[in-house]
Amino acid sequence: MSKTFFVTNFGCRTSQSEGASIQQELLDSDATASESPYSADVVIVNSCTVTAEADRDVRQTIRRIASHNPSAKIIVTGCYAQRAPQELAKLPQVRYVVGNSHKPMVAEIASNLFDEEFCTHGRAEVLCSSIFLERELKPAMHPGSGGRTRAVVKVQDGCNANCSFCIIPSVRGRSRSIEPEAALSEIRELVDRGYKEIVLSGIHLGTYGRDLHPNHSFYELVCRSLDVPGLERLRLSSIEPLEVVPELIDLVATHPRMARHFHIPLQSGSARILKAMYRPYSPQFYIDLLSRIRDRMPAAGLGADVMVGFPGETDNDFDATYQLVLRSPLTYLHVFPFSSRPETVAADLPQRIPDHVARFRGKLLRNLIAQKNEMFRRQLIGADIEVLTLDDGAAISSNFVRVSLPANIPKNRWVRVFVTGLTDGGLQASKITTAHETN
Repeated sequence: MSKTFFVTNFGCRTSQSEGASIQQELLDSDATASESPYSADVVIVNSCTVTAEADRDVRQTIRRIASHNPSAKIIVTGCYAQRAPQELAKLPQVRYVVGNSHKPMVAEIASNLFDEEFCTHGRAEVLCSSIFLERELKPAMHPGSGGRTRAVVKVQDGCNANCSFCIIPSVRGRSRSIEPEAALSEIRELVDRGYKEIVLSGIHLGTYGRDLHPNHSFYELVCRSLDVPGLERLRLSSIEPLEVVPELIDLVATHPRMARHFHIPLQSGSARILKAMYRPYSPQFYIDLLSRIRDRMPAAGLGADVMVGFPGETDNDFDATYQLVLRSPLTYLHVFPFSSRPETVAADLPQRIPDHVARFRGKLLRNLIAQKNEMFRRQLIGADIEVLTLDDGAAISSNFVRVSLPANIPKNRWVRVFVTGLTDGGLQASKITTAHETN
């Protein structure tokens, strides 16, 4: 009997790593990954629900799969499945809706579906609860776009912050960390399998270890990860401003195997809006933090998330955000409009911002950061840097810039390159020497 599957992922890096773990479990069970959801026996849709647009994308994807592959058995999992399982259960060809609470069971459910006859009738089975399975608290690994080059390891899940606009705590649960030895064991395995770069990720990464007994700190985990023999580069995923502690900045600035890169969510440059968002820092704290990082690492990549159109955001509030970004050393942004999420505090706030105003503000920020990013990249012309080659003829730098290389350089190698110019969003370089090769 045919046992082909396809996993399609939506959302954050953590969700991507969970989807990759589901895929690996199925491969280990002798199932075969299909090249397309339109040819697979079982399709797993790993959903996101951070915005209404994300919800629409998931629904459209499911309908498209059902239309092009009328015999596919569809499993929907992830954050949207946790938030509104009955809504997804009504969509065509959905056999199971599995919330984050039961996500560790997805591969097993898919394996069982291979042996079932296809049926166009009957309601989807829903597995979802407010109690999250302990089985979920294990490392999840996601191979990056560079083949056996970069891997993401999820070490933490859930969030206790309860920002007024965010639905994630209700679909991910409270903050939970994996044990340090489990994370380190996963990193050792990935290094042994040939991965050159490891990215530590989580939903609220900086709170790692606070729920463990005895308590551990994220800084401690980073230090222990760097002690893993053979680990060649460690990168940190998104970290909240108050968790970017001085010792972490020092470590990233001084350790030769730390990627010179921080992604620190901002959300707004207005003190008034940050307060309404329940974000526990001030704009001045944020700009001072970035300045300290830039002083220690002049060429570091610095990214942020910024929301536009939060209820009540005036022109002055937006201008405060614009001016903060303008005078900051940020090198890239993820800009997104406010999206009302059910049962969040912000969903009931008055003074909604018209969509066209939010879109215009977002465009202004994207234009601004494009100029700043080009200035940042232009400063790297003439530099001699080490990069890690990917599988598409390009490479990634320590400071998170994509570098175009001469053809025919194999993936998964460290090469030193001389930066000669700019590409659309990246750098152009010529090869100088090969530092390491895959064993």
